[in-house]
Amino acid sequence: MFTPAKMCKVNILVLQKHLDSITSSLGDSGMIHLVNAVDQSQDHLLNTIDIKQSNLALQNMLSRCRLLIDALGIENDALVPDIGELEREEIDALLTKVYERYREQDQVIAKLLQETDSISKENLRLTEFPLQNIRLAALRNLSHFYMVTGKMHMDAFLRARQILEGQALFVRSEDNSGKVLVLSSRRNRWMVEEDLQKLGFVKFAAPEDVQGEVAEKRHELEDEIDALRSKLDTARLAVLRLGEQYGGVLLAIKRQLNSYLVVQQAQGMFGRLNHLCCVTGWVPKENLEPLRKVVSKATDGVGIVEAIDADDDALVKAGLDSVPVKFRSTAVERPFQMLVTNFAIPNYHELDPSFFVGLTFVIMFGYMFGDVGQGAVLALLGLYLRFSRRAFKPALRDVGTLFSLCGLSAVVFGFCYGSFFGYENHAFFAPLWLGPIQQRDIPQLLLTAVGMGVVFISIAVMINVCNHFLAKRYFEGAFDKFGLLGICFYWGMLGVGINVAITRSFALWQLLFVAVPLLLLFLKEPLHNLIHHHNPFYQSSCFNVVLEGSIELMETLTGYLSGTVSFVRVGAFAISHAALCLAVFAIVGMLQDLTMGGVLSVIVAVLGNLLIILFEGMVAAIQCVRLEYYELFSRFFQGGGVAYQPFRIEEEKGP
Repeated sequence: MFTPAKMCKVNILVLQKHLDSITSSLGDSGMIHLVNAVDQSQDHLLNTIDIKQSNLALQNMLSRCRLLIDALGIENDALVPDIGELEREEIDALLTKVYERYREQDQVIAKLLQETDSISKENLRLTEFPLQNIRLAALRNLSHFYMVTGKMHMDAFLRARQILEGQALFVRSEDNSGKVLVLSSRRNRWMVEEDLQKLGFVKFAAPEDVQGEVAEKRHELEDEIDALRSKLDTARLAVLRLGEQYGGVLLAIKRQLNSYLVVQQAQGMFGRLNHLCCVTGWVPKENLEPLRKVVSKATDGVGIVEAIDADDDALVKAGLDSVPVKFRSTAVERPFQMLVTNFAIPNYHELDPSFFVGLTFVIMFGYMFGDVGQGAVLALLGLYLRFSRRAFKPALRDVGTLFSLCGLSAVVFGFCYGSFFGYENHAFFAPLWLGPIQQRDIPQLLLTAVGMGVVFISIAVMINVCNHFLAKRYFEGAFDKFGLLGICFYWGMLGVGINVAITRSFALWQLLFVAVPLLLLFLKEPLHNLIHHHNPFYQSSCFNVVLEGSIELMETLTGYLSGTVSFVRVGAFAISHAALCLAVFAIVGMLQDLTMGGVLSVIVAVLGNLLIILFEGMVAAIQCVRLEYYELFSRFFQGGGVAYQPFRIEEEKGP
């Protein structure tokens, strides 16, 4: 619970013929956090496995597979058959076969669409012609007449008939589309065209390739379009049948290709020496024996597993490699691990702060948001997110756990404050402790918040001491502003202050509890140099030592003082929450005397509580995060760790 899982580095030696087998087995087991084997080789004997060409081939096959899935309209949730493990050559041949059949139909469809579009445009052009039921050959044989077709507005049409009366004959279509045919003698052609142009006549050519009636030609074209559409339906049906035939197979192939790619990328981290391959990574100690069994099974018993404890690894000792951190998480701790990892990943030799973060976060939230009713609503919402049968993501379920714990904490503090949905009536619901907006209780509320901060800061400093000792940095654990001397100064300062406040007296000897730790902190650098280099001013001067020591003392004083005072905000936000609830019920009281006051007061009370739950809950959570990160984490958290991310193939298996 309080420390990450113990890790060990493993070097797995296998024959090259077992390379794919061991990679797949390791990916299926999900136990090893891979690192680059070539970089880990201290003797530089290993070579990188070249995966570039193979990777390009797999990417090409995967692209074709995705193209076919999209083109054939295959749904990602379609039933995927068990086709077994296909070789890459078999996959390539199958994809080529399906693609050729698809391309054949696609070309047919493209050609039919082009022909349909061309004929449709011709048909549309013929609809523009005003005389649909007259044989055009007869009109063209009128050698003494000039014929022109086009469009013009109704007003222009009427004016044209007046201007050209006796000189031209106008025929207008019956559909009021503005289509007009104009006949005139050939000797009047230029005059007629000039007048028509002035009136906005838009000319379009008569269909030269039509000898009979335009309507007759249009019927022929429509029959051709229907025939083409029928062929299109047949071709599209063939594509759908192709999708039905190979849809599940293509999805299965896509999964296999994704797996092959993951395997390929993993092999890029392996090392090779002649016919041997080396896999290097980190595994939890508890998984070491199961890993040996996996390797033995995948390599017919010839694979070798070498295990090195994390603390004994040469690269880790030299600071050239980081041990991945695996949390020992429970359902309750996971939401708070999100807060921890959002800040940074703990170092392998640090204590896992998740439990401390969870405890302090929940207590501070309840302190600021104490209300029985509102806390119960938050807890119920969290329980719904946590245990609902709906397909919520794991992260959202963890948020539900966080809501539940914070809501329960708010309920507990709600009983302490005597608050139920913001309503405080001590005759009806007496507080077990105090009322946040009672003037006589406010000093106690704020002082208790500061006292809570003192406890939390003290625990944070002790965690820092433990972290230094676990990493065998004993001097830093003692001589540090957030080490043993720092906590001695802090407790000494608090003890002297409390004693003076209670007894109203002060003795000079009491300063020793503050002065001695500060003096030792001031001499930290010379003492360190004296122990390790036998010279108190090693690579430094007296002036630098005094300057650095003075700065260290100032940081110690201001750090502890400001950090302690920061926790006043916990009490202040508890007062703010209670005051906002009081304001809501003050409005409710004013509405009760109005017409429909009862209904309005209920609406305001409900909406007011919802607003408080949303707004104050968010504010309280933000303040908790701020105090965690800036006042607690900064005292013990080093970070710089690497998250344990085991190599898995099944994560890539999906439609």
